[in-house]
Amino acid sequence: MIKYTNNTDMNLVLAIWALMDNYNHDERSNAISVTGLLKPTRQIILGRRFKDNIREVDSENLIQSSMGTAIHDSVEKAWKNKDKVVEIMESLGYIASSSIYDEVILERRSEKEINGFIISGQFDIVFRGSVCDIKSTSVYSYIFGSKEEDYKLQMSIYKWLNQDIITDDYGYIEYVFTDWSAMKAIQDSQYPQKRIISHKIKLLSISETEDWIINKLAQVSLYESLDNSKLIRCSDEELWRTSDKYKYYKKNKAGIVNYSRATKVFSNEFEANHKRDTEGGAVILIKGEIKRCKYCNFTNICEQYLEYKKEGLV
Repeated sequence: MIKYTNNTDMNLVLAIWALMDNYNHDERSNAISVTGLLKPTRQIILGRRFKDNIREVDSENLIQSSMGTAIHDSVEKAWKNKDKVVEIMESLGYIASSSIYDEVILERRSEKEINGFIISGQFDIVFRGSVCDIKSTSVYSYIFGSKEEDYKLQMSIYKWLNQDIITDDYGYIEYVFTDWSAMKAIQDSQYPQKRIISHKIKLLSISETEDWIINKLAQVSLYESLDNSKLIRCSDEELWRTSDKYKYYKKNKAGIVNYSRATKVFSNEFEANHKRDTEGGAVILIKGEIKRCKYCNFTNICEQYLEYKKEGLV
């Protein structure tokens, strides 16, 4: 069950747009979506165990997700008008545009049963054997590749599900940047030079993908019958936990540590303590922040989250 909120007093029309969920949820007890399978095992089990958990959803927190859905929907809508698409392709210089149009497959859902579970998923685009996935995201996520492994797994599973039409060993992430800056692109050559970039990724083989799926499902089956207190914990990697930082504060002329501003930030504890021991001053540990929990619907019943909350990490 969901309790909807609009804590930022967003315009009602836009709040409804952000909160509206048009996803076709699969209610079969043994069904797991591709994106669901990529979640931490603990999150999967809590989701299956407490699917009726009362959770609060605020319109502000779903803007990014709704923007991504809107982009997907508009791409699919644009391709439904074949005559106009062919006209545009011909204007762009493509030959045999009508034939090319027929080779583009959009938003097809497929499923496969394995070890008592049903894995289902809907890819964005398949064109001439290559799978493409549209991701509306921040430039930061692209530069640091924080989700690339998930993207590779996601497209590999789509290939595993659709071996008749996805034959390429590579997939393509079509990044649509939500915070792109033309000025930053001019100033920094490492910054994405275009608002939309296609990124090529080597996919897992069919056998590698199936092995990963089998291992993940085995883990789900192993922990599904255990009490909440005995569930596998989400790893730091799964939680998108940032690294610990060590802030160094030097002494002022009076020999008193000036805590108003850190003069250097270290990622290595030894180096930070060496600075303190040789030059005086103080070092304060800033624990890494946990990013993923805010995207989980079951934090109110997750002992690991409540532990982190008590420590001030989320």
